Amino acid sequence: MLFILISCLMVVANPVFAHQQKAAETTVLFNKRSGHLEVMHRFYLHDTEHAVQKLFDKHADIISSSKTQQQFADYVAKQFLARDLDDKALTLNNVGFEVEGKFFWVYQDAKLPIELKGIKLYNGSLRELWPTQINMVNIEGKGQVKTLYFSDSKDWLVTTF
Repeated sequence: MLFILISCLMVVANPVFAHQQKAAETTVLFNKRSGHLEVMHRFYLHDTEHAVQKLFDKHADIISSSKTQQQFADYVAKQFLARDLDDKALTLNNVGFEVEGKFFWVYQDAKLPIELKGIKLYNGSLRELWPTQINMVNIEGKGQVKTLYFSDSKDWLVTTF
């Protein structure tokens, strides 16, 4: 009887876990030891599965196609921009990407700027597809962690140190 009850609950609950989250998290780390600004983007794999089929090809497969994975990583790199407070672009290099469990990760980095009193960021990933998409960016390594939320029509957001 308990087995039947648990089985029924799993069937009912399973669709809840399959829905898109429409949220992504990025960490921008000022790593003094390495001398780099490290950027790590984390997307729910389920969201990326739907996104690549809309962005690139209805048969795109982010789970098993390295070509699709590279396309999505390139897309993310074009959608995430950084500038100093004088509006000078910080050039981010593409480091790599990976599928890890239920997440798709994209990695970028840049040489750590010497004098930086703040940073302007733009994170447009998936926002043109889904107006409800929220991209959260945590900025670490410059005192207290600061968090920026990119949603609705928010384009460039600024934080100071």
